[in-house]
Amino acid sequence: NVAGREAVWDKAYPGQIPPSPVTATTVADNRVTLEGHDLVIVDVGHSDTDHTTVVHVPDLSLVVAGDVMYNGVHQYLAESADGGRDAWRNAIDTVRALRPRRIVASHRDKNLDDDAERIMIETSQYLDDADDLLFKHQTARDFFNAMLERYPNRRLGATVLWAGAQALYARRDGHDAFGAVIEGWLH
Repeated sequence: NVAGREAVWDKAYPGQIPPSPVTATTVADNRVTLEGHDLVIVDVGHSDTDHTTVVHVPDLSLVVAGDVMYNGVHQYLAESADGGRDAWRNAIDTVRALRPRRIVASHRDKNLDDDAERIMIETSQYLDDADDLLFKHQTARDFFNAMLERYPNRRLGATVLWAGAQALYARRDGHDAFGAVIEGWLH
């Protein structure tokens, strides 16, 4: 994320990320052909952030899901308030309608397979669990600990969960959610 790089990533990983100029071009008809296979860009709306897309390779029953699907990793919930988790579920349904057999998630435990059905179910279940626990806990720390209890040793990236919890509770309490995310990443 170019917008947040200086504020978050360069502070979290000082000197470790090389300069990376960004060039983007629009793809005609949201489709690219590679070695005879169509790669179809599908707009799925909001997932862990706004305006997300996936790449569908129909010939391979494959979806490269980016941040729409997580595979064995705590999900980034910081932008999921105010209907964001429901929108994310809609994004999952859009992917489900593509009928993939395999999903490549950008956040994944390398020890897990790419089985589409399992990944879709687990990504949705995580959102359901977040909904359940957000209503039961009054503080970010209590929510964070409850999610860790619900997912003991089964998800990577507790820092992502912490940053998301900080942002969700900051927003709920009328504080700066972006600042809370930065604090969550750095502490």
